[in-house]
Amino acid sequence: MRKTLHSLVIGLAVVSLATPLLAFAQTGNELIDTRFPDLSRYLNTSQVLQAAVFDEIVASNNSADSMIGKGLLREALLELSEASASHYHSSSDHLAMLGPFRVFESRATPGLQAMIRREYSAQEAEELLEANGSIPPNAVMVLQRGRDFATKMVEIYLDDSLIDKHTAVDMALTDYLSDDAHSVPAQPKSSELLSEHDYAYSFRVGFPQLSGLTWASQWLQLATLEVAMISKNQNELESGIENAIALYEEKIAPAHGGLMALPTDIPTMPVIAPYLYGFHPGAAYVLDNIAALKVVIGDILVHPDVPDRGRAINEMVAKYTSKTEYLEGETDYLFFVLRGGIFNQGGPALGGMAESERNRSRAATGEQHISNYPMR
Repeated sequence: MRKTLHSLVIGLAVVSLATPLLAFAQTGNELIDTRFPDLSRYLNTSQVLQAAVFDEIVASNNSADSMIGKGLLREALLELSEASASHYHSSSDHLAMLGPFRVFESRATPGLQAMIRREYSAQEAEELLEANGSIPPNAVMVLQRGRDFATKMVEIYLDDSLIDKHTAVDMALTDYLSDDAHSVPAQPKSSELLSEHDYAYSFRVGFPQLSGLTWASQWLQLATLEVAMISKNQNELESGIENAIALYEEKIAPAHGGLMALPTDIPTMPVIAPYLYGFHPGAAYVLDNIAALKVVIGDILVHPDVPDRGRAINEMVAKYTSKTEYLEGETDYLFFVLRGGIFNQGGPALGGMAESERNRSRAATGEQHISNYPMR
């Protein structure tokens, strides 16, 4: 399957991103499929995109042409580790989207963009992740269960016939947590798992465009939940979903042809969906923990010096699924995720942002952006 997805991405690179869609994907919820076909398609495709990105990373690491990129990545990670003010959620430069593996990214990104525009059923998306050869089966099961929970959350808030949504979310969360081995806790995991593990920052630094594409999909998921929760009527809901989709499409393939609109930070619930976070903190923690785990898996796949990637991934999955260890208080969690600002995580769910809301840029503070490397 790794070879199949990688070949598919290369093949899709020649397909125009403007190709119209004549049908839409089917999920387990006909309401979403019928009323919001574009949303259904994009949510299904996010699963395929994640698997394809993992495969592209592995393919680039296995290439004999990646030696220069690996050297640049090692240098960048060393510099970052020595920076006194390094922090995962920090101000980022949307203009600096060229990482050390820029040649590989430039080849893969058009195909991934075209893949996002294709239609996949929920069943097809699930099968593609299950068959992915880049990560261990246990990790696949954890990510799949997290995706199913996120989909259930969207279904609950888009279902007009479901009056008591709060109880429905609580029941969905209880069901999700019933599989202890393949669920992350409904509490914040320690930020050190993300920012201080042995291979931290590798995904974000090594592949800023590929990580940005996956984070754009995460943004759409959170924006959908926020819009569905705060909409007062059907008109507001439909308008809000349409606007969120338009913002997402601008992120993945803006009209001017660049990739400057991609998030440079992991979208999180308190930032993108604050109302939903306030009403369902446990569910929000689950979604944010799953998002962080995906990044950690990406870090392990990207870093050039991991002796046993499968073992390293399984160890981190065990830490993220632990319900008693590596936990963090709400205050520390909020400080960690809010530090980078709204703009870097993709902007608010209800409207775009042309520039960062932060008062001081990296240029002003004298800090170098972590993915800004000169080509040798």
